[in-house]
Amino acid sequence: MKTILLTLTALVSGLGIAGLSGRQDPAQDMPKPGPEHERILNLAGTWDAVITITAPDGSGQQSKGSLRTEKLGAFHTVDHFEGELMGMPFHGHGVNSYCPVRKQHVTFWSDSMSPSPILLTGTYDESKKELRMSGESAGMSGKLEKMRTVIKIESDDRYVFSLFGPGPDGEEMQHMTIEYTRKK
Repeated sequence: MKTILLTLTALVSGLGIAGLSGRQDPAQDMPKPGPEHERILNLAGTWDAVITITAPDGSGQQSKGSLRTEKLGAFHTVDHFEGELMGMPFHGHGVNSYCPVRKQHVTFWSDSMSPSPILLTGTYDESKKELRMSGESAGMSGKLEKMRTVIKIESDDRYVFSLFGPGPDGEEMQHMTIEYTRKK
């Protein structure tokens, strides 16, 4: 009984504090999605993926996969990737958003081949239709290494993801490209 009374007291106190704010309709103070969120939500759907891994010598290896991107409310998307990478099954998940406080796009990614999740932040260049993001990832050295991604939006039904990071000589190189085509 004591627990119920404490819970009710906390609930009533919380409602009272909310009532003191002067809001008549709490929904009118709810955040609204902006054009940055709309851009992210436009990528929701199912996509065929062609993956090209680039070796340090410039040679490439291709494989296929699929990406299902779901809307998470009016602000975020969640990616579910399945495919093959370097002859092995590959699964990955990402959460994508735009933070109006940071004024940056934010992506959190983890997958079945990397022991470390990746946090990327960046901006969208409207003139180039490119989302450029950077962060750190566990590299071949076993340490965190700087990396960056570029997503080039070619149309509502096609975009290209490119991943860059240090090569064997420490200079930046392109490690991966994924070409996405929306399934109809």
